[in-house]
Amino acid sequence: MCHPEVLEGHTAPGVVRLEVQVPLIGNREQMPALLCRPETGAGAGVLVVPDIFGRSPFYEDLAGRLALAGFTVLLPEYFFRQGPLAEPTREAALARREHLGQNQSLIDLSQAIDWLHLQPFAAGPIGTVGFCMGGTFVLDLAALRDDLATVCFYGFPAGGGVPGNPPAPLDLTGHMKGPILGFWGDQDNGVGMDNVERLATGLKAGGVDFEYTIYPGLGHGFMAASRLDPEHEAYDAACRSWTRTIEFYRTHIAD
Repeated sequence: MCHPEVLEGHTAPGVVRLEVQVPLIGNREQMPALLCRPETGAGAGVLVVPDIFGRSPFYEDLAGRLALAGFTVLLPEYFFRQGPLAEPTREAALARREHLGQNQSLIDLSQAIDWLHLQPFAAGPIGTVGFCMGGTFVLDLAALRDDLATVCFYGFPAGGGVPGNPPAPLDLTGHMKGPILGFWGDQDNGVGMDNVERLATGLKAGGVDFEYTIYPGLGHGFMAASRLDPEHEAYDAACRSWTRTIEFYRTHIAD
């Protein structure tokens, strides 16, 4: 089983789960979110940015797992203005995304990081982890801020190509700050492995600490698809990438 959160010889802490409202400065709105933290010894903050389905039980589980590892974790519902999905299908998720103001969402997520900084023991560097569109968001955030340790699961370096959306990460490599960790499957034609290599080249040219893994035989969304189920074909890659994520945070943001 894939459980890198609790070090060998240590006891798993209890996890506190709280529904919170993150105040958004400037527009008098609040973004609903799940806050997870260990009952004792809460540590550095981590922002979890889900895929186009938004907050779901899978990402709630990941937030709890990160809290088990000792982090203070915020899982926002950045689709809060658009409301819940009409039905839990990809078609419904894509339709709702058309109504999402992604530039505003990027501002909202940055303000969520500011809010995380105010939590006990979370004043230092903040971890981010994003999936699919959330992966693109965390790459963009790495260009906007200098206080992050970024983990990107199959984000889109070339962006979505939609006018009015945030710039593509490939256009921001000169502004990005590391460390950045990324994971993709080589069958992810929507992302395009050529774009991942272009991202790596741009970040290397800028001296950014960027480590990435491309898993053979896997397509887009392998982590969420696996549900970290040992019976799933993507389990091995999902477990290894998740274990590396925990190690990455322990290196770059833990006290």
